[in-house]
Amino acid sequence: MAKGKRGAAHDAPQQKRGRLARNAEPVDPVAQQCHAIAEALQSADLPLMIKETLVAVMPNALAVSKDDRHNYQEQIVQTIGNTLNNIEADIKRRLAEAETQLKEAEAKTEELMQEHVLAQEAASAQSELLLEKKKPLAQNARKLREVKRSLAEARDAEHAGCREGNKFVEDCESLTLAMTRFEPLKNGTFEPAQNIQEETAKLMNSLKGRLELNEGLSAALPAALATPILARSSFTTMVVHQFEELLMSQIKDLKKRCEAEESSREGFAATVLTAEQVVESAVAHQMEAAEAFMKEKDALGVKTQTVQEKAKARRNSYPLKRNCESSLAELQIELDSFQTGPLETFGKLQCRTKEAPENAMVAAPEGKGTAAPAQDAEAGAAMPAMPPANEAEAGA
Repeated sequence: MAKGKRGAAHDAPQQKRGRLARNAEPVDPVAQQCHAIAEALQSADLPLMIKETLVAVMPNALAVSKDDRHNYQEQIVQTIGNTLNNIEADIKRRLAEAETQLKEAEAKTEELMQEHVLAQEAASAQSELLLEKKKPLAQNARKLREVKRSLAEARDAEHAGCREGNKFVEDCESLTLAMTRFEPLKNGTFEPAQNIQEETAKLMNSLKGRLELNEGLSAALPAALATPILARSSFTTMVVHQFEELLMSQIKDLKKRCEAEESSREGFAATVLTAEQVVESAVAHQMEAAEAFMKEKDALGVKTQTVQEKAKARRNSYPLKRNCESSLAELQIELDSFQTGPLETFGKLQCRTKEAPENAMVAAPEGKGTAAPAQDAEAGAAMPAMPPANEAEAGA
């Protein structure tokens, strides 16, 4: 049955792939394994020329089974093995250093954590102590307000007493002056006679607010004093004498009050002085309590700053710890990859015997094949012996 165009187009790639498969060169598995080992050798701490030489002669040496190797080929294999062992030892050394760095970072983080906790506890204790120092400060403040109020009351009382005492003194002085004016008017010796009424009016004005007279006496006294002494009646004389007794009694009473106010003034002054001393003492205690409070407050500020610094140091230690963990994990992966890759591959090739198939081939794309093991062996037989890679290999 004839195929259509679509069927013919479908068969064309299959025919092409078939031709490529028939023309593909065989791939030497030893060469592939040597390529992996060659990549690992690039990390060796060796001169570039030696590494290039090892890579060049390695396929010829490892392609031959262990039983058929020439002495120089065995030396090359041993050199490659020693180099790989050195690479493994270097990775292990770096891995051990990374583990040490991680332990140090973890210990440092734990140390900083403990320091942070201790700093927080110290700050908390300092805060409680500050509260204790604040109580007497508040108590002294209340007491200071009370004693200041007491001092203000004592001073007000002293000022009030002084005002009252001063009034008693002024009234006593005014009434004493009034008595001096009254004497000539009472005795009829005031001259000239035409000014008697004017003098009587001054006398009556000086009594206002200082001596209280009833209405009858207040009305009759000016006329009685203006009457000549020989023309006075018994009523007029009685009015004059009654006023005189009232005036003298008031002056005597004012003098007693002045003496009493003088004593009271001394008492007020003593009370004010005592209140001032109490205020000074309260102020001193308040300043002392305030100084103690500020001292503890400053100490709390220092401890709080320490807490912040310890917290910052603790936070800053985390990235270092994570970097150490990351480096350790990467090195562990590198070691595992090296041991299960190039090192294990080399171990198999190093110990390969004739029992293992030497000419096992797999298909490879065109242009990517390598020479057969037999050809590599023949080429290796013509190469000079490799010198030892280091003194340890020379001793071996």
